[in-house]
Amino acid sequence: MTDVNPHYLDHVVNLSETSDIEASEDIVSGTGVKLLAKGARIDARARERLLRFRLTKPLENMMRVVDGIDPSSFQAIAEELLDKHALLGGICSTGRGQSPVSALKELALSTNLQSLLSVYAAQAPHKLEHAVGVALLSAALGSDLSVNPADSKTLVIAGLAHDVGELYIDPAFLGRGVRLAPTQWKHVTTHPIVGSHVLGAMPGAGARIASIVMVHHERLDGFGYPQGSRATGLTMAGQILAVAEMLMGLMESGTHPAERAAVAMKLVPGEFHRRFIDRVTQGARAAPSPASDGGSAPDIAALAGKIAGLATAIFHVRQLRARIEPDMARFAEPLFSLVSHAFARLERIGIAFSSTGLDLCAENRLEATLAAMSGPELVEVGIVQRELQWRLNELERQLMIRSELFSPGEARRVKDYIDETKQSLVTAAMTATALTPS
Repeated sequence: MTDVNPHYLDHVVNLSETSDIEASEDIVSGTGVKLLAKGARIDARARERLLRFRLTKPLENMMRVVDGIDPSSFQAIAEELLDKHALLGGICSTGRGQSPVSALKELALSTNLQSLLSVYAAQAPHKLEHAVGVALLSAALGSDLSVNPADSKTLVIAGLAHDVGELYIDPAFLGRGVRLAPTQWKHVTTHPIVGSHVLGAMPGAGARIASIVMVHHERLDGFGYPQGSRATGLTMAGQILAVAEMLMGLMESGTHPAERAAVAMKLVPGEFHRRFIDRVTQGARAAPSPASDGGSAPDIAALAGKIAGLATAIFHVRQLRARIEPDMARFAEPLFSLVSHAFARLERIGIAFSSTGLDLCAENRLEATLAAMSGPELVEVGIVQRELQWRLNELERQLMIRSELFSPGEARRVKDYIDETKQSLVTAAMTATALTPS
């Protein structure tokens, strides 16, 4: 028996205002009540009835979107994306084996999967572009491994469907630019799990695709989500999808995607397999350099402030580690494992920051050092700062979420460590402000 997810059903109802959606078979409750006959419309009038009962099968497997997404359109979308994103073109043009676009051409999808993708794509215009882009990158990276046609199709479908779990999450948590507290972020991190469950039970998808989708936000060093899987728990197909999703996100998020990708892939050792780092670096080199966008010069003072804050955070965490390491032998195993893993992650972030040489620059000389840099050097420094700051923020969220499984006392200890680090940053910022001439 299965409940109908209200967020998913709301997306279906919204789509029903512009598309016909019908039951592909009789929809029956667990108690034998026929809720909708085969061919009946699924729209706002059916919403409450479907939410009231548990169903014999998932609703997704008993409905179809009439005239939904046509898979033959994926090729045209892929070609538009290749023209739009130089990095995508660079990666797709430097691979071996089957053309990534041909992997999308004439792709056959089950009615259920086609309907699910139709509901997903209806959320916003960019959703289908994102899905096709990830599928295209998955096919390109998979071609380097000389996968057989069946595995290539599996990667493409996983790429198309990787984010369908978002349909089952409160949309308020998914808006672009929305800042989420760790407790809210926890809901977002469940979307690979939900998507995997939906796809695992769906005709035309199944267990293999579900297992790949489950890990598309995992990292080899164990600080991805939702499960924190490490290298031994990640298949090569799962790693391919994780890299493809990350790259597509970079291309969609702003300027200098090729430079950002080249930096992000190798910045913190242990996140990605060396094979993919080399492959993306090769693709970034093949991508034509974009013309200047005419944007304003970077704000040197603002960048200096962000770098100083990053340096302060890393310095404080190293002090914190030195202070509490002697007591860690008394920690319970789950807490010891989490804190040890976090410190190792933070040390790699610190090493990545040190590779810029900026940690050796006195704070009162930082602006002058940046001002003496060339434009491309400043771009790279800005990319490094953003990438490392994102990883620190992500680490904070993951520590908060994972510590919820501990005893109240151990969870409080993790929160105190985080709060202490954040307070050191506030104090440093106030000191810097007080010392700045008016």
